[in-house]
Amino acid sequence: MEPQEFFPAVSYFTKMVVEADLKKRAERIKELLLSSSLKEALEQIQAQMAGVTDWSILSRFEDIDRSYKYMLQYFSQGSPDDHRDSVYHQLVRRSLILNDDVLQARLQPESMLLYYQHLRSRLSSSETIESLRAELESFVDTHDTSLHEHTLTQLFDLIWTNGQWSSQDLALLLELIDSPLVMDDDSALVVSAVTLSLMERFDPLKCMFLCQAAENLSLAVSIRALTGLAVSLLGYKDVLPYFPEIKDRIALLSDVPGIRERMLKVQMALLLCRETKEIDRRMREEFIPTMLRNPKLGDLMREELERDDVSPDWMEWIEKPEIKDKLMQMSELQMEGADVYMSTFSNLKNYPFFRSISNWFRVFSMDQPDVKSAFGTDGVSSTIGKSMLSSHIFCNSDKYSFALTFSQIPREQREMITGQLNDEAIESMNEHGSSPSPVEVTETFSARQYTQDLYRFFNLFSRRHEFRDPFATDFNLLIDTPLSILLQTDESEQKIAAWLLQKNYFEEAVNVFRLMEEHANSYSTDYRFYQQYGYALQRTQSYKDALEAYRRSDILQSNNNWTMRHSAQCLRILGEPEEALKLLLEAERNSADNLSLQIQIGDCLVDLKRYEEALTRFFKVDYLKPDYPKAWRAIGWCAFLAGRYDRAIEYYNKLLSSKPTGNDCLNAGHAHLVSHNIQMAVSLYRQCSSIMGKDEFESEFDKDRSILISKGISEQDFPLLLDLI
Repeated sequence: MEPQEFFPAVSYFTKMVVEADLKKRAERIKELLLSSSLKEALEQIQAQMAGVTDWSILSRFEDIDRSYKYMLQYFSQGSPDDHRDSVYHQLVRRSLILNDDVLQARLQPESMLLYYQHLRSRLSSSETIESLRAELESFVDTHDTSLHEHTLTQLFDLIWTNGQWSSQDLALLLELIDSPLVMDDDSALVVSAVTLSLMERFDPLKCMFLCQAAENLSLAVSIRALTGLAVSLLGYKDVLPYFPEIKDRIALLSDVPGIRERMLKVQMALLLCRETKEIDRRMREEFIPTMLRNPKLGDLMREELERDDVSPDWMEWIEKPEIKDKLMQMSELQMEGADVYMSTFSNLKNYPFFRSISNWFRVFSMDQPDVKSAFGTDGVSSTIGKSMLSSHIFCNSDKYSFALTFSQIPREQREMITGQLNDEAIESMNEHGSSPSPVEVTETFSARQYTQDLYRFFNLFSRRHEFRDPFATDFNLLIDTPLSILLQTDESEQKIAAWLLQKNYFEEAVNVFRLMEEHANSYSTDYRFYQQYGYALQRTQSYKDALEAYRRSDILQSNNNWTMRHSAQCLRILGEPEEALKLLLEAERNSADNLSLQIQIGDCLVDLKRYEEALTRFFKVDYLKPDYPKAWRAIGWCAFLAGRYDRAIEYYNKLLSSKPTGNDCLNAGHAHLVSHNIQMAVSLYRQCSSIMGKDEFESEFDKDRSILISKGISEQDFPLLLDLI
């Protein structure tokens, strides 16, 4: 093969390396600007400008550079200047924008990134915002869906690839989304295009656009604008101090009726996205395999199941514990608003429809040409489409997937499906989908659907790796973000804290509870607030702080068993078992039959080496609840410490006959070891090692060395024992 045949590949590789270097230098320039190293930053910008011929960029650089040199000259002469700080601030601000412009100018001619491909295509077009707006407004009269589709695609690309906005651009786009002749769905798509453009590069005027759009009367436009601010501004927290007008504009939003409540819906929808990856994994690895595990399922799914004549075999399958459990879990997740359909629809995003980037952000419409084609003119099919796809269950992207998949089904099977969906089923879907609902519910569903649309784009689009994934962040907008002010209400703080606590994000929950206390949230006068605050602190191992929170809860409601028990847990960990025991005995007066409390008291007595008293407590639990492994473990360990090895082995055998943990095997091994049954001890230690893993086993074994030595095991025996294992 001739060497020159490699040249195209080498050229492409070289371009990729150059692009990476340009981006790396731009990031370095940004770091220099934010660290107040303006002189070095300007030197790097000048180097980055090599080959740039845009006179606007060149003249702006010269102006910034000249102004800074004058500033340095005045400063060196000791000349007083009351405006020096504000001028320096403005120079950094202008340099940040210039840095992005220079990078775009360098990448624009040849970059193979999707953004620059669309940018070059857009620059070769004569279309403007004004002309495209006129076409959108005329759609009301023409109803030409093909032209409408083409116009939307062009408008999306124009907005997405429009670099730094002018004040005229801002005014034109605001007029467009406010036009009574432009449909709300089209305005919503415009907001998504602005969001994607803002994520590509920072632009203060696009931020101002989203703030203004958040006040739009259209629910879809407002929700998308607030979501757009959330997903974009978190990536620019470092540069926002140089653009205080954005913070001020967001502050004005907080005074707009309903915006704070709507922002809370967006926040909760974004928090739910944290769970999507794990739910998707569980759907693929647990839920779906469990459903498909039954060999009868294939036949059952082909049966025509009537409402009043359900197959007994099907009921037998559905009532199996593992099936029932998975269905219950899935139902609970769906009730919480979790995204349970990601795995279902992730393989249905390969249609040509999804190659157009704008289609990922389209509000679902039965008038969209591909959807029209999918359902055809058949009245029943059209009714099914309207009923199913107007449902709040699916996001817009998944609705398009469903419609496009429906179009692939042969006519005979379509008729079979439509025949199985009777009028009652269609009516039921309408009740849950398209019927009017309270504003709060509608806002909640709208926020969830749009965040799911975004999540699918950033996780499933074929060229998603060219975009910054906003869902890589945690999206707790309440703590130290540009949008915090919109969520600083009693209701928002309480809901966010409750969700974080429920989902075990304890460190974040602590921060929110702390904020609530600082803000004198109305809930902070409730004893349950300090219970929850204390619990979050306890789970982050801040035991002293947790105790203080529990003490405050006790002041607000004394003699609360839950508070006393959790205070006792902290005291035990802090090495104060006597104080813990006092609290637990006090709690026992209120609930003597609480078995968990009896075990807690027994554990405290073990800490105090009052083994016989502890065993009395544990035996009481075993008597009242014979099949309770937690009691068996407590008895086994306490009997071992008390020197009653036969009784310890008796209870460890119970544990070993069911589903033993690694610690069960380890402690049972200890009991046999001190009873001089070396072979059984080694066998149990090996079982423990296989469950825990070799390193964890050895670590846990080392923790118990001193106890074993106190029971008569020679320290010289340990190396031999470990070699046997």
